[in-house]
Amino acid sequence: MINNNKTDDQLICLKTGSKAQIIDYFDKDKVQYAKIKINVEFENTSVQILRSLQLNEIDNYFSLS
Repeated sequence: MINNNKTDDQLICLKTGSKAQIIDYFDKDKVQYAKIKINVEFENTSVQILRSLQLNEIDNYFSLS
């Protein structure tokens, strides 16, 4: 499981191979979430995607780089 004490964890998306980074942690309805910034590149274009996931689901979508 990803360490929830630091926000600069570098991640790799398992589906696309894109680089990602945890930028924040928060609680909602007694459930812990992480806000993740994903950098996706298509040829000459770069797109940033923000996604929130429950902490226990991060390992299903990302791995530590």
